Amino acid sequence: MAKTLQDLPPHPVRSLLPALGVMADLGFDHQSCLKGTGILLSQLEDGNARMSLQQELEFYRNTLELTGNPAIGLQLGGSFVPQRYGLFGYALLSAPTFRHALALAEKFGRLTFSFFTLKYCVAGRQAWFAMSEPPPFEQELVDLYLDRDMSAALVDFSEILGKPFPAQEVYLAHDGHGVQTAYREHFGCEVQFSSGSGKFVFSSSILDNPLPQGDPESSSHFQQQCQLLLAKLTTRGHFVDDVRMLIISRPGFFPDIEFVAEKLGISVRTLRRRLKAEGTTYRKLLDEIRFELAREYLAKTRLPVEEISVLLGYTEQGNFSHAFRRWGGQSPRSWRQAATDTEDL
Repeated sequence: MAKTLQDLPPHPVRSLLPALGVMADLGFDHQSCLKGTGILLSQLEDGNARMSLQQELEFYRNTLELTGNPAIGLQLGGSFVPQRYGLFGYALLSAPTFRHALALAEKFGRLTFSFFTLKYCVAGRQAWFAMSEPPPFEQELVDLYLDRDMSAALVDFSEILGKPFPAQEVYLAHDGHGVQTAYREHFGCEVQFSSGSGKFVFSSSILDNPLPQGDPESSSHFQQQCQLLLAKLTTRGHFVDDVRMLIISRPGFFPDIEFVAEKLGISVRTLRRRLKAEGTTYRKLLDEIRFELAREYLAKTRLPVEEISVLLGYTEQGNFSHAFRRWGGQSPRSWRQAATDTEDL
C-alpha cells in the first residue's frame, strides 16, 4: 500500500544539522537554507524541537535551488554518521555483527531521518539492503532523499564495519540526472539507474564477522531505548508520542510534569487535559516507561537490582521494589528468576 503524508513521522529540527553543515561548506549560510521554513536558528540547538513535514520539505527545496545540483543529496548524505541518530546510531555501532546491524535498521527504520522503508535480504552468496516505498513528494525531492539516504547508508555501513563498505553494485530509482559517472565514483562500484528502488548488493560473507565496536550488552541497552521510542506509535495520538519522547530523551533522567510542559510550551493543566483526551495520564506514562525499562534490565542484563533502581530514577531500592510489585505483581528478583527459568526451557 502506498504511503500517505499522514504515514510519515515528523523529524526533529536537529536532523537538519548535518545537511546545514554541508551547505555551509559550500558557501550557503543557515538563513538562506532555512528561508521560508519558519524554523528559527535557536531551534537547531533544541533537542526537543520538531518541524512539520512541510518545513522539512521546504528546506530541501532550498538546497536544490541554492546549489542548482540535482545530485546534491549525495553530498548531504555523506554527513549523516551513525552518531547523528542518537540511541539508534549507538545501537548500530555496538551491534555484534553486520547481520545484526541490518536487522536493527530494518526494525527501527522509523528512528532514522529517512522516509523510505528499509529492508535487507540474504540469497546465497549475495545480500542486499533496499530502500523502497518512496514518500509521496514531488519527484525531484524523492530523488534527493534517495541519494541522501543511500549516501548516508554508505557512510554508516563503513563506520559500522570499521572499513569501506564493499558494495558490489548499487541500484537507484532515477536516471542519474546526466551525471552517472559521478554516482559510480561516489559509490565506488557499478550503479544501475532507473530501477524500482534504491538498493545495495554485497557479499553475504561479511554478515557474520564480529564488528570492531561490537558490544552485545550495550547494544541491548540501546535497543530497549529504541523500542520504547517506537512503543504505541500506532495506538496513541501524536501528542502522547511527543510526551514519551521527552520522558525518554535523556537516559537515566525522568522529568517531572512541569519540565515536560515547559518543553512543549504549554501549561501543566493543558498537558494533563490533552493526555486525558488520549486516554492516559502523565503518571501512567511514566510508570509504563519505567516498567518496560525495568523488565528489559532484569531480563537482558546482569545488573544488580540496586543499580537498576538508580537507573530508573529511584533513590531507594525499596521504593523501586514496591513500585515493581504494583506494576507486575511480584518483586523484581522474582520476576528476573521467572524470566531466566523461561529462557532455560
